[in-house]
Amino acid sequence: MSPSKQKRATWSEDSLAAAVRAVRNGMSTYKASAQYGIPRRTIRNHVKNGKITKRLGRQTIFTSDQEKDFIKRIIKFSQLGIPLTPKMIRIQAFAFCQKFSIPHNFNEQSGLAGKGWLRMFLKRNPELAKRKAQFRNPACAQKLNKPIVFHHFEEVKKTLR
Repeated sequence: MSPSKQKRATWSEDSLAAAVRAVRNGMSTYKASAQYGIPRRTIRNHVKNGKITKRLGRQTIFTSDQEKDFIKRIIKFSQLGIPLTPKMIRIQAFAFCQKFSIPHNFNEQSGLAGKGWLRMFLKRNPELAKRKAQFRNPACAQKLNKPIVFHHFEEVKKTLR
């Protein structure tokens, strides 16, 4: 069976916790692996690290709180009438990492987050849909008078801080 078709981590966190408990109580990792249906090295790694969380793949660049904050910023921009294109999101992600000293593997020369990062970010956050910006209708365009525009840019300044 090809690696892309394999089902990974078909076991539950409860069975992993039980297997780790059994190994700590004296059972061999080989027996625990056979009994609970979890790979022997997985059990060994979790016994060694002490963490019993089921997680596949590498860690994300943003923590869950940072990612929520970043999503709020993107939504705030769209509510202000500045829909962010995918490239602008990549630029903002790079700037966000630089501003808050978050370690990242983005391209320093271009100042952009990667396309792969963007794809996975949008996959993790389906509430951010990729859409094309549309022209404003004439009734909305009439509302573009000086006080409203001034207020709009004040909101943008507050968001950027």
